[in-house]
Amino acid sequence: MRIKYFIFAMAAMAAVACSEKSEVPKSDPQAGVSADKGYIALNLKAADDITRAEGGIYEDGTEAEQAVTGATFYFFDAAGNIFDINANGNYIYVAATDNGQTSAPNIESMTDPVLVVEKYKGQFPAKVVALVNYKGATSFSLAELKTGYVEDGHDNGKNFVMSNSVYANAAGQQIDATELTIDNFQTTAEKALANPVTIYVERMTAKLNVAANETKYNTGAKLNDTDVYAKVLGWEVIGNKIDSFYIKSIDPTWTNESLGFVWNDAPYFRSYWASRCSGKATDSNFAYNELVNTNDTVEYLGEQVGSRATYVVAAQLQDADGNALEIAQWYGTSYVGEEALLAAVAPTLKTKLMHFDGVSTYTSIDDAEIECVAGAAGTESYEVSFKLAEGIETTNWYSFDGTSYTAVDANAVLAAVEPAKVWKNGMTYYYADIKHLGSAGSVGEYGIIRNHSYKVNIDGVKGWGTPVYDPSQEVVPVKPTDKETYISAKIDVLAWRVVSYDVTLE
Repeated sequence: MRIKYFIFAMAAMAAVACSEKSEVPKSDPQAGVSADKGYIALNLKAADDITRAEGGIYEDGTEAEQAVTGATFYFFDAAGNIFDINANGNYIYVAATDNGQTSAPNIESMTDPVLVVEKYKGQFPAKVVALVNYKGATSFSLAELKTGYVEDGHDNGKNFVMSNSVYANAAGQQIDATELTIDNFQTTAEKALANPVTIYVERMTAKLNVAANETKYNTGAKLNDTDVYAKVLGWEVIGNKIDSFYIKSIDPTWTNESLGFVWNDAPYFRSYWASRCSGKATDSNFAYNELVNTNDTVEYLGEQVGSRATYVVAAQLQDADGNALEIAQWYGTSYVGEEALLAAVAPTLKTKLMHFDGVSTYTSIDDAEIECVAGAAGTESYEVSFKLAEGIETTNWYSFDGTSYTAVDANAVLAAVEPAKVWKNGMTYYYADIKHLGSAGSVGEYGIIRNHSYKVNIDGVKGWGTPVYDPSQEVVPVKPTDKETYISAKIDVLAWRVVSYDVTLE
């Protein structure tokens, strides 16, 4: 993200009323300016750009990710209480306009004019928070900004909401608002522009991309003597939150050892972990035919700690020539295709299911009279059970115990048969949780933190994945209990700063 030296200039605000009903805080006065008006220039800068000096790897935002439509500034006293600066409250919104220096308004292009704060009984605000690309409509205390949240954090891939970066300073104190001193309030606009207050900001959202480096991968598991490959078709993220708090919360007492990585970067006004996220429910269901994201797709995510977001990868099992391989498994034996499976199931029901012709003949059920069905009660989402095929008569079915025939419900008997697994037309999926920067087993191993970009590069798979029979069936991702399945991937985590490492995802 490039947000350099972007000085916000705002039209003069209406004077704060001096009536008895005024709610302007009277504690922590910023005294010392003799004039009734204090001029203050606010300079927004991306914390990402600051850290470039350390030689790290970074990723600039796209034009849409950098574009700015305006910003709302919130002012507080030293305790974080609302400090009203005009008749509306403690906030002011300023729209961005294109000054002709760039092709689109962004945070590098605005240079004028200056915000004017009306002094109230010798006092000026002590702290300020900026919400970029957010139009405020009510006053918030600093505590309320920490509990309020914005959904999505963007508008269809543009107008990304940004706010003050949060970190622990050298003294171990949480910095979540920009401190103001009386020296920041000047007597003229010219003096204010010469002494701007810098506010370091970052996007509230994170972003995710999943890409396959090869068209297909050898699964390492053969079907008889045939090598089985998996071709990645698409992906989707599930279990993610779409909202983020206006202001991130941290715990300055965290240690690098407990989180599993260096979480704070005070000299560069950054931190890389959060203490909480919103409690809004997330949806972990998906259908195979919904996994349509491509290598170039970017998903924007809300901040998430304490729970895991997951990416699911759709694939097709194929032979070396790219032909789909329909695989079935039952009682540990693999079959080529659903028909071969049914041909194996039918003989086991020779005496359990016999159809009576109404005269004198009982005939054992045939594989053509059976079909697979997904989603039956009592089965796992990756399993199929059995029922009478469509068009087959459901009455006059009997079992034979060697002596006599007993009428039975054929579909009930079939439903009790051990379920099977069928990779219909080779359809399968793999999934893994989104990793953060922490070492294995640490608190910070999994999570999604604002202004990070998670790049998952799939470079291999192991096993046939989780079978799919009905691509429209809504399921929660699960691995078969008797089969190990892996995705081998290289993950890059960007803050829009890059941190890369190799992992094997299960």
